[in-house]
Amino acid sequence: MAGFDVERFRQHLQTRVLGQECYYASVLTSTNTTARALGQQGTPEGTIVFADAQAAGRGQASRVWISPPDCNIYLSVVLRPPLAPSQAPLLSLMAAVAVVDTLRQEGTSSAIRWPNDVLVQHRKVAGILTEMATHRDAVRFVVVGIGINVNMTQAEIDRHLGSVAYTATSLQVALGREVQREGLLATLLGRLEHWYDVFRTQGDLALQAAWEARSLMCGRRIRARTPDVAHEGTAEGIDSAGRLVLRQDDGVLVTLASAEVRFLD
Repeated sequence: MAGFDVERFRQHLQTRVLGQECYYASVLTSTNTTARALGQQGTPEGTIVFADAQAAGRGQASRVWISPPDCNIYLSVVLRPPLAPSQAPLLSLMAAVAVVDTLRQEGTSSAIRWPNDVLVQHRKVAGILTEMATHRDAVRFVVVGIGINVNMTQAEIDRHLGSVAYTATSLQVALGREVQREGLLATLLGRLEHWYDVFRTQGDLALQAAWEARSLMCGRRIRARTPDVAHEGTAEGIDSAGRLVLRQDDGVLVTLASAEVRFLD
């Protein structure tokens, strides 16, 4: 598999802002780490950082994001939204909606597991990690990191992920063909820009509706584990702040800002 072709990517790109400023490297420690440093230096909104490989990619809950070279998407986007810090987590949900739209356009039946894991055939194909910098009571910038397994073969997934390989997949495995990363990234940035505009102009309720329309959660029996307790019951969706709404088996309704979710059905 060849390295990323930046010029081909630019030919596909049709955004106004996102991706117009692009930092590309064959290998980075972490695209989020580089994007955060650029954000601190005042890089404009919409700046993207893309790498063909990461030496220390990061996922949710301090997990390692496996990042082999020349086959996947490792992307971070710098946004400067006029939000209170309490609203910033909604950008993770926004990114999940954009990823699902992108992968469906490519031909998959992808959907979201709360809060922002994107699954194909009930296996994880993409993950999102957002990081925020604040000043007083305002957001200075948010880094939205997105990793998508694009052209990993099943053998590569098995080799890199070992005992948890059964939980993951790639677009190539799902579709039975390789996917051009340059066009996929350009499409993804277009969908991100669209939903970012919707969020800023129409607000959290529009984003909530879009997320639930692409979610696997509603009506499903789940276990949601926090550091202190595990809740079991039926997912009823999310609230306007992006928190999971769960009706426990004892009838009590709980709202969770963060938890590790597993389906029980």
